[in-house]
Amino acid sequence: MASKDPQQLPAKDASTFRTVVKCYETKQYKKGIKAADQILKKFPEHGETLAMKGLILNCLEKKAEAFELVRKGLKVHLKSYVCWHVYGLLYRADNNYDEAIKCYKNALRIDKENVQILRDLALLQVQMRDLSGFVETRHTLLQQKPAARGNWISFAVAHHLNGNHEVAVNVIKGYEGSVEVSELTAEAYEHSEMLLYKASLLEEGGKPQAALEQLDASKNQIRDRIGMLETRARLLLKLERFDEAQQQYRSLLKLNTENHKSSGSSSSSCTQSFRSSFPRSDCARRLPLDFKEGTDFEEAAEAYVKRFLDKGVPSLFAHMKPLYRSKEKTAALGVIFQRLLSHLEAHGSLPTSTGAPASTPTESKPSPNGNSATQNSAPASPEADAADGTPQAWTLYYLAQHYDQTGQTARALETIELCIHDYPALMGGYITKAKILKHAGDLQSAAAAADQARSMDTADRYINSQAAKWMFRAGQIEKAEATVLLFTKEGDGTSNLTDMQCMWYEIECGRAHLAKQHYGKALKNFLAVDKHFADFVEDQFDFHGYCTRKMTLRAYIALLRTEDDIYHHPYFFKAASGAIETYLQLDASPSGSNKSSEAEAAKLAAMSADERKRHKAQQRKEAQKKRKEQEAKEKAAADEAAAAASKDKAGKGAGAKKAATPAKEKDPDPDGEQLAATQDPLGEAMKLVQRLRQHSGDRLGTHKLACDVYLRRHRLLLALKAVNNAIALEGTSHPDVHSMVVRTCSAAESPSTTPASPQADGTSKPQQELPEVAEEVVREQITKLLGGTSLQQYHQQWTAEHADRSLRHRASAAEMGALLDPSQSTAAAGLLLESQKDLLEEASVTNSKAAQADCVAVHQLLQSRLHQPAAAQHWWQRCQSVFRWSEYFDGPDRLEDARALANGTAAEDMQKLILEEKQ
Repeated sequence: MASKDPQQLPAKDASTFRTVVKCYETKQYKKGIKAADQILKKFPEHGETLAMKGLILNCLEKKAEAFELVRKGLKVHLKSYVCWHVYGLLYRADNNYDEAIKCYKNALRIDKENVQILRDLALLQVQMRDLSGFVETRHTLLQQKPAARGNWISFAVAHHLNGNHEVAVNVIKGYEGSVEVSELTAEAYEHSEMLLYKASLLEEGGKPQAALEQLDASKNQIRDRIGMLETRARLLLKLERFDEAQQQYRSLLKLNTENHKSSGSSSSSCTQSFRSSFPRSDCARRLPLDFKEGTDFEEAAEAYVKRFLDKGVPSLFAHMKPLYRSKEKTAALGVIFQRLLSHLEAHGSLPTSTGAPASTPTESKPSPNGNSATQNSAPASPEADAADGTPQAWTLYYLAQHYDQTGQTARALETIELCIHDYPALMGGYITKAKILKHAGDLQSAAAAADQARSMDTADRYINSQAAKWMFRAGQIEKAEATVLLFTKEGDGTSNLTDMQCMWYEIECGRAHLAKQHYGKALKNFLAVDKHFADFVEDQFDFHGYCTRKMTLRAYIALLRTEDDIYHHPYFFKAASGAIETYLQLDASPSGSNKSSEAEAAKLAAMSADERKRHKAQQRKEAQKKRKEQEAKEKAAADEAAAAASKDKAGKGAGAKKAATPAKEKDPDPDGEQLAATQDPLGEAMKLVQRLRQHSGDRLGTHKLACDVYLRRHRLLLALKAVNNAIALEGTSHPDVHSMVVRTCSAAESPSTTPASPQADGTSKPQQELPEVAEEVVREQITKLLGGTSLQQYHQQWTAEHADRSLRHRASAAEMGALLDPSQSTAAAGLLLESQKDLLEEASVTNSKAAQADCVAVHQLLQSRLHQPAAAQHWWQRCQSVFRWSEYFDGPDRLEDARALANGTAAEDMQKLILEEKQ
């Protein structure tokens, strides 16, 4: 007899429902759906069965149908905790954690003590950093199951994350008091990790003495000896027990003499003692160079570098590069290496060292391609063999990099050419030449030199990547892609790079496409990086339960803190900045996606009939090549799918448990055309700006981009907030900050209506004027920014105080002056041309890549925004004589091959690429 309550199943059907749940848990999805259909045939309105069927369908990639069934089940049985729990599971699978948390909380209102729902809720709360809720949920779980170790540990972690270190320590002590000692020590490693975690809680809670006592009391139970020694040394240092701390650090140095963290002292006597105790340690020789000065530095540096020149270590310059922050040490290193080169040319060997010998027979040569320049046992360098083991090759190699670092491009090129001429098999020589040319602004020649180095060792992935990077910057996109694909799986193409989360490639490719105004492809690459970081954040979900179960608590806390700051990574900042710049260009020119076809038409119109014929033939050839590649990819995907289906069929016959790997879905928008066709580019840009403001607020570039986007939307309050943040970072004297102040205040003086807001249907909806209260706040903020003066007076005062500080300051003064009074464009151009004398005097000494980027920006300012073509031409000619290798200024010393390569690249493309050096 059927139950009166349609949601209450008879015993037989209730057993079938339990089968549905079990089939879901054991991933027998088809069997589970069949069982659910049996129930629904009798009780089509049974909410929990509808929900479970929807959950199973979601596992079969039928998301829309799954949500529909679960919502239907919830509608007919709103008071079922099962339906709410399942609804939350669907949202969790869809990565909509906020909605999932709401569903779990609704389920708990019905069944407050459901352990499974509480666990699921706790995982989402720590994922979303709802720390107060996480503490409350973990407390509830501990009260329900106090015998479970995981509940105690998770409760302690919850209080730790919430900043309650003392409570977290007491929770761990409570757990230790609730179990037998034999049970604690049964799993030695996990108990050891808990003890170290307890000490770290005391240390973070401001109790170093208690933490030290905790370590000393449990030192025999701790298995991570190095971790214990490092923590103990750090605690002794905090307690100012320096003698004991020194002994502890010496113990660590005996384990690893190259650990800079254990040897970070600037005491001469300490480092001398360190060197005598560990004579084979490279760290003991390198560390004194950081704090020695004058003659002492020169003697120590010469003795140090001779060992590496004798061995042939290509990474020596990278090892010494931190010393170049000091002008005195930079000059001293130049003198040392010039002296060594002179001695080598005169005598064929390095001078006898006054300190340590140049090398010892027991030391072997380090790896030439490693990041470290230590002398630990390593195979001999192939590049050292290529240089015949002579120190002269490595001295020239270093000097070329030294000259490049100090802006002496001519001497750097002359030196590296001599090195290549004498030692043509030295691959590093070509890479260094490429770097010098890149810094000098000759991107085409840099790419050619890097490609030559790549061809010398086609199995070197790093050199291949460097060559591809410089090809991208030179605008050689197709060649760069072909180069980087040499190290991907055959047939996968660039999708393999996306799967490997190769972010340097996506950033460089995106920048190259943006320079050519290929907005769709640029966005495709930039937003791929954003997707990678979203995956990084998502990937932490699996560790919330695992780490507390395995007791890797210190590593777990470090992981969470890394994830909290992961969007501050330079890769994300570069990609987000590129995407925002792309959206800004799309907003400024909505038809920008059609610019490539317009440019192509203009290019064809400028050609002769024969040239057009050859050009179209080349285009047909390239199109045919791409079509064949696409067909090959589709065929490979079809073959893979067929093989997977065959394997699946065979597996079923044999009772195999593993499902076949599904065929990879075809990208519906491979060129990003849909991304570039967005109706609201500023809205998309604002999403990225918000994330940058949240995670990269310590970068001026974040607030510059925010100001640009908000001014486009006429969001004056937000723009003013960006200006104030920029002032807090760099002060009002910074040229970029001054530009932000003037543009924002100028926008506030314009009519207060905002631009029309694009709608989904392509129409525009006019936005309302600023509310009166908001206008009052804007006026108050502007008055505060300008110090009670007018905007014109503020700008004139800033120009008088700061315009002579640098070229960038003068450019900002000129540009903002013309913005405030367009009739003053000629005077602004004159202000810029006055800076030529100082510029040329400085550039004659050091051909700085930053100075070149500033000069490129000034030329664009004169030409485009100030509309002073004569002044722009005059500036271009003068800069051409200074930046003699510059591709943008067509320097007279550029290689003819590079000129030929650059003929097909527009000047504005190259300007954007050169400016990347500045950023």
